[in-house]
Amino acid sequence: MPSWWDLAYRFGAPWDSGRPPDELKGLVEGGRLKVGKALDIGCGTGTNVLYLAQRGFQAFGVDASKVAIKKAVAKAERQSVKCSFYVLDFTDTEALSKALPAFDILLDVGCFHSLSTEDRQRYVDSLIAASRPKSVYLLWFFIPSSGWSYGPPGVSEEEVEEAFSKQFSVIEKHPVDTTFRPMHFCMMLRRP
Repeated sequence: MPSWWDLAYRFGAPWDSGRPPDELKGLVEGGRLKVGKALDIGCGTGTNVLYLAQRGFQAFGVDASKVAIKKAVAKAERQSVKCSFYVLDFTDTEALSKALPAFDILLDVGCFHSLSTEDRQRYVDSLIAASRPKSVYLLWFFIPSSGWSYGPPGVSEEEVEEAFSKQFSVIEKHPVDTTFRPMHFCMMLRRP
């Protein structure tokens, strides 16, 4: 039986814009992100993975949706871009640890804020397993909003700080312009 995520990607996920976030482009094109091994958590159809691979990064993507990964692989083949995709639930730390190495850069444009409280702790465990000291972690997240009755539950800035502050230091954070609902961007560095 297809998952909810498979159905969303099969019929056109509204969040799948086909454009990398402005913050990611600014960091890469401004030289603030050093070329290295990068992982897009919840990569969807691979937009960010392809963007990074085209700029010299060794780029990987994971997503729980088989449909999204199939579309990502097809896009990479059409564009002749060398990158790697995995159907993998990022909250499955054991499977993640067996399948993938540690990364220099990890990014999440909408996965963490969609998870339950229990899954968020497993996500943090996986993030620690998939990173190393001085790894950069980029997180975009919706803030809980009383004006929206649909979509991911979102997380507060306090919840983000509580989840990641033991292992990561915040380098930069700011609100993101979006017509959908309040969103924030946070750049963190894993402590030595």
